[in-house]
Amino acid sequence: MTQNAEVISVSQDGKEAEVCPIVTDACLSCKEGCARRGSPFKASNDQGFELKAGDLVRITASQTAESLQAIFSLVIPAAIAVSAYFLANPLSRALFRKESSEGFKALCVLAGILISGAAVMALSRFRIRPSRPKIDKVF
Repeated sequence: MTQNAEVISVSQDGKEAEVCPIVTDACLSCKEGCARRGSPFKASNDQGFELKAGDLVRITASQTAESLQAIFSLVIPAAIAVSAYFLANPLSRALFRKESSEGFKALCVLAGILISGAAVMALSRFRIRPSRPKIDKVF
């Protein structure tokens, strides 16, 4: 992921900067200059650029962080939903002593998606701290 951002503030040692992304995805064919600002976040300045408030920079995320994000937010919930579909029959036999209906299978898949999605959200909000994006170019 690469994205342009504007520097809001720089730490005392210059190793970190608070940046505000400039969202222009919807403006590719538009010449009105209506780019909007995203939510501010911190980015590391590992290359030691001389930064000041108002500078435009390019931010990149590590490939590892992007891969882990894809695995946790897409692959795991999908795998749990598929597993819930196949576990619906044994669960139905154990609970109701009969074969599961298509509605029960759908309910199990939905529950699998919701529970795994909630777990991923909780882990990403409170437990997992990904590496900070890096500033790799100053415009």
